[in-house]
Amino acid sequence: MLNLEALEHLPIDIQFDWQARLHKATPTTGGVFRLVGARRTGSKTYESQRVTVLVVDENGFPIPSVPVAFAYSTADQFTVAPDYRWAPPERRAFVVPTHGSGEIDQIQGDAVKEGEAGGVTVFILTPEFSSDWVTGAGMLADHVGLHLTFQLQRTGVASIEARLAAIEGRLRALKK
Repeated sequence: MLNLEALEHLPIDIQFDWQARLHKATPTTGGVFRLVGARRTGSKTYESQRVTVLVVDENGFPIPSVPVAFAYSTADQFTVAPDYRWAPPERRAFVVPTHGSGEIDQIQGDAVKEGEAGGVTVFILTPEFSSDWVTGAGMLADHVGLHLTFQLQRTGVASIEARLAAIEGRLRALKK
């Protein structure tokens, strides 16, 4: 289990180097995918030259088969079905599901130019849950990429950790 907290903004180095921004979604009645982690990758690792997305549940366990959108100006256009409970921030994206590990990535061809924002917007694309989104993602000139973690936060669902803490609290109260 991971103890994850929703980010209110991206780490300052990512804001500065990528000119990237975090945009907070309004939750649907079912819940929301929140950005809970953002870090730069190494320049000479398997994570370099790409934007990697990890999607986890309330307990921090990976979720497979979640559609992730990597939006950019030349991507194919997609249609939002009438059953969507929110309006995705972009309508042109390369949409691909997460693997069994809960991760998926997109290799970047062009580097982010110094002082300019990256050209990729990243968000989770499901009809029932809205999603935070990151604009300005991409790869730096030295092949450093981004690793983003989104957590599903369903309405009325508490993590195992929170439920155990509540039970422990009730047990302590009974012992008094």
